[in-house]
Amino acid sequence: MKKIFFTLLAVVGLTSVSFAQKTSDLLHSLDGPMEVQVVEVGFNTIKYTFPNEKTIYSISKHQVSKIEFASGREEVYESPFKPVKGLDDWENVYITYIAEDVAGLNPQGELFSKATGVTSLSSINNVKNRALDKLKAEASMLGANIVYIGDVYQRGNTFGGQNQAGSSTQTTFSGMGYSSQPYNPEAIKNYLSGKTLHHFQTHRLNRNSWSPSREIVTKYDNNRKPEVFEFEEITERKDGVYVKTPFISSKEKELKVIRADENIIILMERNDKVITNYVLITNEHNYFKTVQNRIVL
Repeated sequence: MKKIFFTLLAVVGLTSVSFAQKTSDLLHSLDGPMEVQVVEVGFNTIKYTFPNEKTIYSISKHQVSKIEFASGREEVYESPFKPVKGLDDWENVYITYIAEDVAGLNPQGELFSKATGVTSLSSINNVKNRALDKLKAEASMLGANIVYIGDVYQRGNTFGGQNQAGSSTQTTFSGMGYSSQPYNPEAIKNYLSGKTLHHFQTHRLNRNSWSPSREIVTKYDNNRKPEVFEFEEITERKDGVYVKTPFISSKEKELKVIRADENIIILMERNDKVITNYVLITNEHNYFKTVQNRIVL
């Protein structure tokens, strides 16, 4: 009888646990799955509470990949946030005017862009698009994959008269760059430590320039092999990982790491209106291996 009694208790207990699990919804956000009670699924946001709590929270749909409802039904969402690893990915930067889209994300810094037409006949849309492209380029070089635009100014063409000069169309954007991408300081420091590096390219954007510039800066030693170095100092700060090296000519003593993997390291420097990325390749990069193994005649 005792065995039957305890068996029944176990069955009832398992049933209770199973039932308790099914009373919560599972919301898959950028930070991982959360057990919640979904209150409302709106056009842009999802409202929810945590179990046994009354406070209602809100999250952008762009930060949610899926909801598993307690009923067993699922809703899947495709986020417009795409990976951005540097200037080469600038077109992937997402532009938003909705504050909820970036709520809870990591701010990377303020952004500003201005474009002016060449003549008083310049197209308003062309000038606006050029300003927007510059804004996305600056964001990508800052380590951001999302831009929240807070202010827009646009001036149309004006034709001059006898006593007044004309002016061309102009568009300015100001906002903040955000990142939805994971930034793991420990993993980054592991990528940097003990790596043999070569300064391969420099990307630079001046807010007063037409567009970003790219320069190949490879230097070779007497054996016609790329000059290499290692970081002298690696420091973790509140906003990221910073490095020091005398092998890169920069105004700042410390450069922020915005990308680090087995092949490429990108460092960022920002001075007033100019942002610079120093693109380094590691000894794991195919180009590096090819030139290092090159036979000197």
